Amino acid sequence: MLDCYFLDISPLLNGGILVNSLTVLPKDRTMNVLSYGSPEDRARSAGSGMLIEYVRNEYDVKGRLKVDRFGKPSFSGGPPFSIARSGSYTIIAVSDEPVGVDLARSSSLDAGTFPFMFTGEELSIINGSGRWRRVAACRMWTGKESYLKALGKNLSLDPGSFEIAKPHRSGFVMERPGWTIHELKAPKGYCASVCASPTAGTPSVKNLFLSDDGMSLF
Repeated sequence: MLDCYFLDISPLLNGGILVNSLTVLPKDRTMNVLSYGSPEDRARSAGSGMLIEYVRNEYDVKGRLKVDRFGKPSFSGGPPFSIARSGSYTIIAVSDEPVGVDLARSSSLDAGTFPFMFTGEELSIINGSGRWRRVAACRMWTGKESYLKALGKNLSLDPGSFEIAKPHRSGFVMERPGWTIHELKAPKGYCASVCASPTAGTPSVKNLFLSDDGMSLF
C-alpha cells in the first residue's frame, strides 16, 4: 500500500474558513496553527492537520499522534505516514511500511545552495539540463528529501553526502538500495516524490478538496 493525497490549502487563507477548520482539529494542532503570524503559515499548518485527521478517519486509526526527535509524526498503532507542505499545497503519503514524501516549488530553490545539496555527479546532471536546470534540481531534491524522511532522519544526514540520481537517456533516474523513489504528478510549478519499500507497490495519488465550510475533506 502506498497512498498519496494532495490538498490545495489556499481556501484556508480565508479567515472564516480557517476558523471553521480549527473546530475539527485537535487542541495541540490548533495551538500550532495559531502560533504562526502569517496567514500562509497558518493555512499550511491547518492543512497539514486536516490531512492527518483525514488519514486517522480513513484508516480507522485509534492511537494517538506522536512526534519523534527528528520532528517526524506518527500514530501509535497506526500506518506509517509522511507529510510535506510547500506554497499552496500539502501532501501526505500513507503506507504499511516506512515512507517519506516531499513537495517543493521549483521557483523556491536557491541555486547558490546546490553545491551543499547535491553530489558532483548530481550537479553535472543538473547543470546539463539547460533551461530545465531548476526543475531538474527540484525533482532531485524532493527525491533526496523523501528518502531522508523514509529513513526517519530528515536533514540530520547531510544531503550532499549521498547520491540518488544516475544519468539516464531520459535525463536521470533516482534510486537507493532497498528503496524505491517514485516521482508524483504534482501541481504545475511543483515537484513531488515519495520513497518507500519496493514491496509497497505503485503509489495511488488522489487530490482532496476542502468543503465550503472548511470543516471536512472530500
